Amino acid sequence: MISKGEFIDRETELSILNKEWKEPGFRLVIVYGRRRTGKTRLLTHWLKKHEGILYSAAQLSYTLLSKEFSETVGKMLGIYVNPNDMLRAIEELATTSKERLAIIIDEFQYIVEADQSFTSKLQRSIDTILDKTNTVLILSGSSVSFFENELLGYKAPLHGRRTSQIHLHPMRLLEASDFWPKMNPIEATKSYSIVGGTPAYLIHTLNAKNSIDVLQVVLKPGSILLEEAENLLRQEMREPRSYASILKAVATGRTRITEISSTTGIDPRIVSKYASILENLDILEIVYPLGKKKGSRIRIKDPYFLYYYKYITTLRNLVETGYQEKAVEEAIKNLDIHTSQVFEQIVQTIIPDLHIIGYVKTPPYQIGPWWYKQYEIDIIVREPGITTTFIETKWRDVTIKEAKIILRELETKASKTGLQSPENHYVLIAKSAKDCNRPMTQIDDHRALIDYSKTIPIIKQNKLTRKP
Repeated sequence: MISKGEFIDRETELSILNKEWKEPGFRLVIVYGRRRTGKTRLLTHWLKKHEGILYSAAQLSYTLLSKEFSETVGKMLGIYVNPNDMLRAIEELATTSKERLAIIIDEFQYIVEADQSFTSKLQRSIDTILDKTNTVLILSGSSVSFFENELLGYKAPLHGRRTSQIHLHPMRLLEASDFWPKMNPIEATKSYSIVGGTPAYLIHTLNAKNSIDVLQVVLKPGSILLEEAENLLRQEMREPRSYASILKAVATGRTRITEISSTTGIDPRIVSKYASILENLDILEIVYPLGKKKGSRIRIKDPYFLYYYKYITTLRNLVETGYQEKAVEEAIKNLDIHTSQVFEQIVQTIIPDLHIIGYVKTPPYQIGPWWYKQYEIDIIVREPGITTTFIETKWRDVTIKEAKIILRELETKASKTGLQSPENHYVLIAKSAKDCNRPMTQIDDHRALIDYSKTIPIIKQNKLTRKP
């Protein structure tokens, strides 16, 4: 059992923060990502082992923010700093501290809202004062567009000053499944296809034993997950209904701009703009056939948002009118169909791990799907000019005999891509291999069947033995 207070994963991000702490002199670290991904939890956890303060800003005037910051410093460190100007307070704290010190400002975008010249003044302060101190300054927040444009952009005042940046994404299945230590890989995959990898959503399903447990949590009267997708859009977007309409269209099979526009009645140019914004938030992704720059498709990247707009918006009426059991029954009927839609994307995230353990021979320099007319390949992995692996995914049990047929068809499709190399491999990744006890069956030199259910534990064990 895992307790609610236990910190799960984020090993790579913690290693970046630890490295910055160990480096001498002033360091500037930018940490950003969509709401609910666990930025504050990550920084709070890291700060427990390091000297410093964490101040979380709010939508207040600069005067009140400065006063709050000064009070936070006093409470956490017992030090008095300027209560009238936050930047002066940061300088005082950094220059008077004799020891290594972390200053973390969370929701930094609110400070810039209150004083739009703050980043320019901070830049001058870094160049003239802070750069000579022994401080780790961490600026964090959930406004992705602000951080990418106003802090990390080429023309931004702080461009070139940061020493590290962390874009905190939702967790992959491999990490998210740690919230469900008793689940087997199949049940964990089904569960992930429902709630995705956002820690604030996963925590509500902590220690669930199977996907039915997860559905009962999600489809429970009063569950925040019955409303969360729409709540997030309301917090982040000026036109939440338009964004919701686009997501609903994509969830129900409209994958092209023109199709989405026709379904929603939203101008294609607006659809394109809003899709790009949703992509920055890790909700949608705009995908091109590997090797092409035309013919894009739009798909929902976050499994929770896909499940929400495909099923929850319909099942919610049953839940709210007292038919929770009926809603869960309906959800169970469709769960394998839904999981099969997410499975290809889950597999794509573990390609580097499959390469490390030797199941995918091609180094993942390029990864992506491919399609042309009636032909479609789920995943292609390339080391251009050297080797290519073509991958088919199937969320079902497959026999060796069936695998051979599927792989022959895959090889035929691969010949249409123009992406073959001097060395080519063809792989089928199935939910399980019916008549094979091994996690991978090498059918011949260039064709293989991977049993997903047996392979995930191997990847997870291998991940535990490696340092980030």
